[in-house]
Amino acid sequence: MMKPVSFFWYLYGAVALALVLTITTLFLTINYIEGQSDWQDFARDIQQTLLMAQVDCHSDSLDDECVQSLFIDHGFDIETEFYDDGAEQSGDWQYFDTQIDVFGFHAGFQAQIADQKDFWVRDNWEHLEDAADEDDPIEIFITATFITLLLLIAIALFLYWPVKRLISWLQKLESASDAIGQEDYSVQLPTLNVSPFNQLSIRFNRMTSHIRNNLEEKRLLANAMAHEMRTPLSRARLALGLLQRKPDEQMQSELISDLDRYLDDLEKVTDNSLQLVQLQYSEANLTKLPLDIWLEEKLRSVRGRASNLNWESSLNSCIIQTDERFLTLTIDNLLSNAERYAEQEIQVTLRQEDKKVVLTIQDDGPGIPQELREKALQPFSRLDESRDRRSGGIGLGLALVSTACQRLNIDLGLEDNQPGLSVTLRFPSHHHSRV
Repeated sequence: MMKPVSFFWYLYGAVALALVLTITTLFLTINYIEGQSDWQDFARDIQQTLLMAQVDCHSDSLDDECVQSLFIDHGFDIETEFYDDGAEQSGDWQYFDTQIDVFGFHAGFQAQIADQKDFWVRDNWEHLEDAADEDDPIEIFITATFITLLLLIAIALFLYWPVKRLISWLQKLESASDAIGQEDYSVQLPTLNVSPFNQLSIRFNRMTSHIRNNLEEKRLLANAMAHEMRTPLSRARLALGLLQRKPDEQMQSELISDLDRYLDDLEKVTDNSLQLVQLQYSEANLTKLPLDIWLEEKLRSVRGRASNLNWESSLNSCIIQTDERFLTLTIDNLLSNAERYAEQEIQVTLRQEDKKVVLTIQDDGPGIPQELREKALQPFSRLDESRDRRSGGIGLGLALVSTACQRLNIDLGLEDNQPGLSVTLRFPSHHHSRV
């Protein structure tokens, strides 16, 4: 198995390879363009020399000594034979009605004028030597290599610091992943202000926080369930012990009744705990619901159940988008709590306020002190006040309401009713008023 390559060298090698290929391509392109330009310059020089010959020698014929002398003075040689040592045609230059065909010749060029087929115009040897010195491939290679090395050094200097930061961040990500593998969810990644690594840091930290919170909630729920179940189990065990002593019929009947009540408590703890877990992890299915009609049906059923209480309601017509399962769990618990704690009266109000639907349920019972309201929303909370002593409940009602409201994006508020408690639900603004 090959040894892993350092990220810096991997990135630097990729950049270096790209740079070498780019510079090589650039030099080849420039060399090709210069080659095209050179033969055109060569043909253009011949054209200008012919024009000068017409003025100075009154002739442009290459067999004229004056014309030959003028070409020699301008760095050309006049020959009668074509140098054919792998020479390829570079191009043809159109000069008025005359065409100049240009071919390669060593490091220079040779050309034939279309109407003077007996002569070839070439770069003289002195000019060729100068051109060879200027276009020495070794010097070009050395220059290209030197420029490439300078650019690579500059790139290495500029890449080193950001790549070092990135490698350090990746090492922290590796350590954090190992910590999660060892069930340490307290790890947090530092934010790297480079996209997309900053989003990855935020999402990673959000993930660990979510896992940590879920585990803490499960731990608290498990501990609370064990605590809540211990009391009815202990009482049931005591009742069974007394039954084993064969008491009289009256005591036996009372003990059996106590056992039924303790089993009901255990069943209530189990059912409500399962409801809480399902609320936390099930998906909400939003549908349109006429809230006023739906609430009126709920109130009709509880009025018959609690005839000793005065139920007052004021329900404005509206339709909301909600999950009826979660809403039923919420309203049933709130109405049950109000019925349990109210002394004489319960008021239910449904209205629109600031483009939101607001539902308020008020009772005239003992209420909840402000400093204990946050605790009251926690699972299995026990308040050392009159509401808790009278309830006989297990401390999950308001916890279920709080969790359901979070899933439905409902703002839950607990306030004083003087006397009693006022619970306010503010539904999200995506509702439709009924006409």
